Amino acid sequence: MAILIGATDTKLISVTPVLTSSTDNNYATGDYIGTSLTPMTFAVVDKEGGSGKVIGCVLIEDAHQHLAGELWLFDTTIVTPADSAAWTITDAEAATCIGVIPFATYYNSALNSVSVGVPTAPLAFKCASDSKSIYGAYVSRDAPDLDIDSLTFRLGITQD
Repeated sequence: MAILIGATDTKLISVTPVLTSSTDNNYATGDYIGTSLTPMTFAVVDKEGGSGKVIGCVLIEDAHQHLAGELWLFDTTIVTPADSAAWTITDAEAATCIGVIPFATYYNSALNSVSVGVPTAPLAFKCASDSKSIYGAYVSRDAPDLDIDSLTFRLGITQD
């Protein structure tokens, strides 16, 4: 992941969503993968209403599935579908999307694999006036077989 030179404060924030449908092994391409009806919450800034830029994300995947997918990021909380349901958001939620980070290439170890997702340009965000967080949802572009805690996202940000 690239680090911006001159950045005032660079942070890594890790989130491991609880996959509620993981025992069904029924993910398909285009499915939301995550905690049912709950987006990932990334506490990215030190003060409410703060701003910054997302510079990348490392996806740690412990099931060696090498799943292609996307991390969708929002500056306002959204209601995600149920885990393993088709990915869908409202027009109002789409208007709060700050960007999408793709994952495709994986690097393996004996126990897990990692993929580094870097947006084509840093993704600017401004948290709501009463929030220190941005929100994420992972969308599969494969049909993986995952355990309940198979995925960890390490979001890299700079604060303004």
